[in-house]
Amino acid sequence: MVKRRSVWSILGEVLAILVTGITHWVVYYFAIINACKTRAEAAQLNLKLPKEWAFIDNLKYVWNFNNRVFLRSFFNSVTITVLSIIMVIFVASMAAWIMQRRGGFITKWSDKIVLAGLTTPLAVVPTFWVLRTLHLNNTIPGIVLVEVALIFPFSCMLYKDFCNNLPREIDEAAIIDGCGPLQLFFRVAFPLMKPITSAIIILRSLVVYNDFTNPMYFLQGSKSSTVQLTIYLFQSTFVTDYGRLFTAVLLVCIPPVLLFLLLNKQIMEGVTMGAVKG
Repeated sequence: MVKRRSVWSILGEVLAILVTGITHWVVYYFAIINACKTRAEAAQLNLKLPKEWAFIDNLKYVWNFNNRVFLRSFFNSVTITVLSIIMVIFVASMAAWIMQRRGGFITKWSDKIVLAGLTTPLAVVPTFWVLRTLHLNNTIPGIVLVEVALIFPFSCMLYKDFCNNLPREIDEAAIIDGCGPLQLFFRVAFPLMKPITSAIIILRSLVVYNDFTNPMYFLQGSKSSTVQLTIYLFQSTFVTDYGRLFTAVLLVCIPPVLLFLLLNKQIMEGVTMGAVKG
């Protein structure tokens, strides 16, 4: 028997949704409306409509700022994010598959090592020394390795929990059909991981794309800077042009929003599938 919900319960949920929507969308409205203002109006940092619309001028300034450093940094951020996600998907999925399918002493300790990676902070000085020894400091491959090392534990645990729902009978049927270890993983197991792979792509892409501290430590110079470091250049000690600053922020937000819209369905499937067993 389904219990009827009271009117107060429904009104409470509607009110909670409205409050959540307002508190979230007011941030976007604040950024968008101030990106359309001139320097003097944007300095007031209010929610009023602009008296003079200057979004196109702000956009041109951001685009041509410092010999188009924003475009170069945008390309660097996208490159770092794409390479990091591709590498972590293959490494974490294969590691999680082995950890879930095989038992034994080594697998047991592998779980503990991966879990330790979730809580162990990044040691900047030893990491910089390792990158310099490998001649990878101040390079995109070097920062990619750092990002992969940081996002691997979380991704591996998500893959491992998802693999718990994949029946072992699939492995046996594939082996009977003549699949080897690599064929079993890439042709049978990995395609079944599509929902959780989509979730990892969006969740970890946001972490890498929005990372500020690691590029600040391990990347130097305008040729290798990321968008987060470039946005920092739009602020100064005494005067900050908030109109152009918010314009740059809006441009930086476009790729994550597009990625979420494209993978929204797969993300929800991946997150919810691992929560239900049986």
